[in-house]
Amino acid sequence: MTRLTHSARNAVMVKANNLRLLLITLMRRQPISRVRLARETGLSSTTVTNLVAELKERGIVAETGTDLEAVSEGAGRPPVALRVVPSSATALGVHMGVRRVRVGLVDLQVNLLEHEVMEIDPAHSAEETLLRVAELCRRVLARRPDATANGRLAGVGVGASGLVEYGRGVNLYAPNLGWRNVPIQSILEQELGVPVAVDNNVRCMALAESLFGVGRNARALAFIYARVGVGSGLVVDGDVYRGADNGAGEIGHWVTAARDGDLCSCGNRGCLETFLSELVLLQRADEVHPCLTHGRDNPLQFVFESARDGHLGLVEMLEERAYYLGLALANLVNVLNPEVIMLGGWFHEAFDLIEPVVVSTMRHHAFGGTGDGVRILPSSFGDFSGVAGAATLALDSFFFTSDSVVAGK
Repeated sequence: MTRLTHSARNAVMVKANNLRLLLITLMRRQPISRVRLARETGLSSTTVTNLVAELKERGIVAETGTDLEAVSEGAGRPPVALRVVPSSATALGVHMGVRRVRVGLVDLQVNLLEHEVMEIDPAHSAEETLLRVAELCRRVLARRPDATANGRLAGVGVGASGLVEYGRGVNLYAPNLGWRNVPIQSILEQELGVPVAVDNNVRCMALAESLFGVGRNARALAFIYARVGVGSGLVVDGDVYRGADNGAGEIGHWVTAARDGDLCSCGNRGCLETFLSELVLLQRADEVHPCLTHGRDNPLQFVFESARDGHLGLVEMLEERAYYLGLALANLVNVLNPEVIMLGGWFHEAFDLIEPVVVSTMRHHAFGGTGDGVRILPSSFGDFSGVAGAATLALDSFFFTSDSVVAGK
């Protein structure tokens, strides 16, 4: 086996970093010319020209029309614009929820090609659950052999709840599932025979919004998500921030009422999750209107629709929950100062009901007016956020800097 010299390894790393920067900028700004790619990435014109030539040869990038934004007055013909070819690569995204797993196959622009949902039983062991997930992945992939042939499948991304060690793909602690030190990556790689990357599910969602969603031009973006649990993810300059011990983003376990708060699944009292989880929302709705949601197929959606229809008690209950969310976002702004905050899960579903109170509370409590310019927006992907995020993780881990693309093979 040939070993690379130190200088050769450095050259490969530099090329990989340049490739990722170029591809991400192209994703965010397309259609865009080579001239503007060089200007916006800071790469030399020669580097951009060489990388684009390799990507064109592999069918990943195509010329399409002209880049009107790159032309200067009196400078002659506008330069040729470039776009990625969506069908040139695919990725499989696996969103591991507490009650269900969603699996989706996407193309290079995270357009959904296939999708399937599976209910899971928290009483099953982690390994049993992951073996069922692997079978679900195989079923989804089998339906689209055209999209995965000729090496087009970059890999599999998994968004898991709780603490995740990204480098090893281990779910260190997922309190709502009762999982500790589960080697998700190694189990699924053995079952599927393709590379697998694993990260916290909400960090994955933040990455998808940063690369493909309405937040793709933001330098600093936060994503907040609530279902059974509450979590957040932060992306700065296109890179996910994970923290020193992979714990960044556990906003659901910010202690909000330590002395007299309710017991959280993590063992502490008064965590933000005890104010904003779906379960708490339904409990509060039943206190406002007993038996309101009993027998409903989708009780939470019934609560939202009842509030929209003018149920004053539910409107007030949701505004109270929105206040707690606004306080949390004010603290987030004070610490991290993001440009954009995206809301997913039930926050997205009830955005019209909670947005005024969330925004006003955040801006009132953010220090020194730092919240005034922060945009709070619903998720770009809705229920697809988890799959989009996990698939984006796969593309970022295995395609944007993949050995085959870097080597021009």
